[in-house]
Amino acid sequence: MAVAGAGVAGSYLAFRLLDAGYAVDLYDLPAQTACGTAPCAWMATRDFSAVLEAEGFEPEKYVTARFDVFLLQGQRVGADLMTIDKPALVADLRGGAEVRTGPLDPAGYDRVIDATGTARACLPPIAADDLCRCVQFRVRDGSGEALPAVRYVRGGYAWSFPLGGGERHVGCLSHLADPVGLVGKTGFLDGERLCGCRGRLRVTSPYGALPFVSGNVWGVGEAIGCVYPLVGDGIVPALVSARLLLDHFDDPAGYTQAVLDAFPAMQQERTVLERMKDGRRPSPAWLAEVDTSRLGIRVGVASAAGLLLKMLAR
Repeated sequence: MAVAGAGVAGSYLAFRLLDAGYAVDLYDLPAQTACGTAPCAWMATRDFSAVLEAEGFEPEKYVTARFDVFLLQGQRVGADLMTIDKPALVADLRGGAEVRTGPLDPAGYDRVIDATGTARACLPPIAADDLCRCVQFRVRDGSGEALPAVRYVRGGYAWSFPLGGGERHVGCLSHLADPVGLVGKTGFLDGERLCGCRGRLRVTSPYGALPFVSGNVWGVGEAIGCVYPLVGDGIVPALVSARLLLDHFDDPAGYTQAVLDAFPAMQQERTVLERMKDGRRPSPAWLAEVDTSRLGIRVGVASAAGLLLKMLAR
C-alpha cells in the first residue's frame, strides 16, 4: 500500500495503517517551505481538540495559544479559535513512518491513498475544479499585539495570528484577486519577514470533487475537497476524512457517502461562493446558509454569517 502526501491526513493514515500491520510506503514531495509543511495559517477551530482526543492524541501539546476574542476590522469579536504548532502535529501524526521522495507508480500497489492536497496527483482531475490563491509570511515585529486580527480584502480576507515571541503568521486569501497585492495594504506585514510562501486552496467542496475512489486510488483531505470554501480551514476536516476512510476501508460507496454526509456546510458555503463569483450581491436570505458555529464567533448567527459574506462582496 502507498500513501501519497505526508501532510495531516497522509501522515496520520500512514501511521495508523502501519500500526494495524499493513506494509505502507509514504511518499511526499521535497519540502517547499521553510517549516516543511504546506502553506497554512496554523489556526484551528474549536473542533480540533475533540477530533485529536478521539484519535488518542493530546491536543494541548500542539496548541500554542487560545483566543476567545479576535479583531475584525479593528473591532473586538468573540470567538473560539487557537493557533497550533502544525509541524509538530504532523510529525507526531506520522509516528515513525519513513517518507520517500521518489516517483510513485500507482500500478505497483494494491491500494494508493491520495493525500496530495491541491495536486490531487493520483485521482482523476476534477472537471470544474476551483483553487483559491493564498500567500503567507512569518513576521517578527515586536508590536506586542496579543490578539488575532482579520481584515477584509477584495474577494477574501487577510489575517495576522500571534505565534508568541513577537512573531506572527500573516497571510491572505482571495477568490477574486492576487493576494500578494492585497496583504501589503493591511499593515500586517510591518516588521521583519522571516519567511514566506505561496499556495492554493481547493474550495470546490467534496460535492464538486468526486470521485473520491477511482480504481485502486482512494482520496482523502483536500485532494477530495475537504476544505471549507469561504474561510479555507481544512486541518480538522482532513483528520475527519482520514478517520472515515479507515472506518469504510473496504467500502468505497460507503466512504463516499460518509464524506458527503460529514460536511454539508461545505456545500452550503460553496453555493454562496458560486453566487458571489457570478457577480450576485449577497442577499439576507443567504445568511442562514452559512454555518459559522465551528468558529465560535459570538455575534449572533445572522451577524456572523454576514461578516463572512462581506469578505466576498467587495
